[in-house]
Amino acid sequence: MKFPTSISTLILGAAAASSSSNAIALAAESSGYCPTIYADFVRRQLANFSPDGIFVAQEGESQKHTPFLTLSDDGKSATVIVGNGEEEGGVYHPMSASTDPLEVHFVTHILVKDQDGNFIVNEALDPTVAAPATITFAVPDGVTEMVAYEWCNKHGLWAGPAVQVSTSETETVPVQEKSLEVSAECSVSDFPEAAWPSVHADFLRLQAQVFESEMPYTEADGEKHVPYITVNEDGTSSILVGKVGGPIHPMNGSDGETPPHWITEIYVVDQDGKIVAMKSLDPTGVTEATMTFDTPEGATTMQAYSWCNIHGLYEGPVTEVEAPAEVEITEEATDADAVTVKEAPSSGTAAVVSLSVIASALTLTALEM
Repeated sequence: MKFPTSISTLILGAAAASSSSNAIALAAESSGYCPTIYADFVRRQLANFSPDGIFVAQEGESQKHTPFLTLSDDGKSATVIVGNGEEEGGVYHPMSASTDPLEVHFVTHILVKDQDGNFIVNEALDPTVAAPATITFAVPDGVTEMVAYEWCNKHGLWAGPAVQVSTSETETVPVQEKSLEVSAECSVSDFPEAAWPSVHADFLRLQAQVFESEMPYTEADGEKHVPYITVNEDGTSSILVGKVGGPIHPMNGSDGETPPHWITEIYVVDQDGKIVAMKSLDPTGVTEATMTFDTPEGATTMQAYSWCNIHGLYEGPVTEVEAPAEVEITEEATDADAVTVKEAPSSGTAAVVSLSVIASALTLTALEM
């Protein structure tokens, strides 16, 4: 399998579709997220890993990064496993969760495309789940060939071998009826909660290696990328990346010709440095990077972080969370005057979240494939 070196050629390959799978194309790419994240992986691959494009392990080379796709006996589902640890002398790709930017190493995403470049599935993975990195998905009607891709946080984008699909095994449901299932599969995929500390550690690693900054950027570096928290009265909190009335960060997905530019993730830490919420964002049809989440009980302060695929990690200002008023009920009181409201004491000072940044120790060493 040969891959072109041009980013526009690589991205456009995802947009071509024959009439036999137009319904799959419309369904799978209705959100625009899968072509966008793939385009960003291609951009990063060409910039940071290989000017020749996507890696494909050749015969005799280590298959640790190769995503192998296998069909179920009835051909209605497929499984992707990264590595060949089941073979003698083979190895699975590690899934090493860590809060240490030097140690975190895992397959962050697996994607699958069909014979026409339509995306079938995308899934963000949890490094706390033991290797091998694995996903299973339904095979849509009309698919005759599939290729799996995986993104390793340290070693880039890899493609597996093409797998042929027998049409007699998949043509049990009309394409038009199956399209909703495809659309539900290939869309934005949030990282599982257990993965959040590792995702943060990887952002710190990238911040140091790619952007040469030991710490996240702040308001002093520009408000457009800064995530601002608003604590709402209904028990929720909202985040906007950028300022109302000021610069707002764009949410530009890939149009098939130019690389995307968007906020890929927003997340929040409390006064103890615990990540209490994280969201992966889909730039399709939106103009702002936003997030709404339940304000965690016991939180006295919160601080938000945003990752821009082009410009790196930014942290917002520390936001104080007012404690709810205490309610005291006296035995002597009647129903009309039984409730006494006492204002809870203020926390006084804003907590400073410890990032446990080890980024200063990071060096740009050669990658070990």
